[in-house]
Amino acid sequence: MFNNMRFRPLEPLSRQLSLSDTNVTPQINRCAKLNLTAKQRKLLRQSFNAMNSGGTFLKLMEKIFRRLENKCPDMRSIFLTTAFVNSLSRERQTPPLVKTEHDHCKCMVGIFERLIDNLDNINEQLNMIRHYGEKHAQMAESGFTGAMIEQFGEISVFIIGSQDVVKFNHETVKAWRLLLACVTDEMKVGYDRMTRINGRRNSCNPPNSTVSGN
Repeated sequence: MFNNMRFRPLEPLSRQLSLSDTNVTPQINRCAKLNLTAKQRKLLRQSFNAMNSGGTFLKLMEKIFRRLENKCPDMRSIFLTTAFVNSLSRERQTPPLVKTEHDHCKCMVGIFERLIDNLDNINEQLNMIRHYGEKHAQMAESGFTGAMIEQFGEISVFIIGSQDVVKFNHETVKAWRLLLACVTDEMKVGYDRMTRINGRRNSCNPPNSTVSGN
């Protein structure tokens, strides 16, 4: 269990999403608290470019999603159910949120490319991550949970942190842990916020309700 692995002293990477180990503080503006040093930004760029060459980072994302599906067996059916519902939607302005696992992996590669390209202006990009988390709230009715986002973050740090271009440099490991912890946190904040909003909407508009006097 990844949750149990967090506190094993011989596996420091497994404590990757403990916010006490980062400068990402809950309950306040998290975006402003991702204070990467110039050296950390440089190491993130160098290691990401190395991993992203030749499609390696895409393969890492695919590995992460496979691990996530093993950890959360309902994940594939949730994706497929949401994709089907979206395909029936009349809202055609944007493509469906969820299609295939491969589409998710390509999307995540694109997100990290934007993050790495904009490390000097990371706040705006993290707001985009929060919005991405909000979009996932539509999968809550199909069984998607915030815990799945946390699992994605934990698995991501474990797999990315095990790459040779990362694991042999302590500062590179720390930089990736900070970035991934903040990305995971922002995504879950967005998801939780929209889930609460949807819950209030549903409670105010119960099925088959009628307005008195009509």
